[in-house]
Amino acid sequence: MARRGGLSERTFSRRFREQTGTTPLQWLLRARVRRAQLLLETTDHGVERVATQAGFGSPTAFRERFKRVVGVTPQSYRASFRSVPGRGPA
Repeated sequence: MARRGGLSERTFSRRFREQTGTTPLQWLLRARVRRAQLLLETTDHGVERVATQAGFGSPTAFRERFKRVVGVTPQSYRASFRSVPGRGPA
C-alpha cells in the first residue's frame, strides 16, 4: 500500500495511524472480523467457510481473533444475533 501511494512504509504507517487511529494490520483484521460478523448474521455457513470468506488463514486464527475483538465466540455471536426478534431465523 505504501508503494502504491508513493510513500515509504514508515510515512504510510504514520499517516494511516493519524487518519484511522490504528495500524494498517489492525485495521485489516478488524475489517475481516466485521465481514465475518455479517456472514454469521446472514448465512448458515460453517465457521471454516466464514473464516475463509473473511480472509483468515485458518479457522483457529479466525476464532481467536473474533473472540478477542468481539468478546464472544463466533458460535455464540451467531446464536445471540439470531435470538434477537425480527433478525434472522430463530
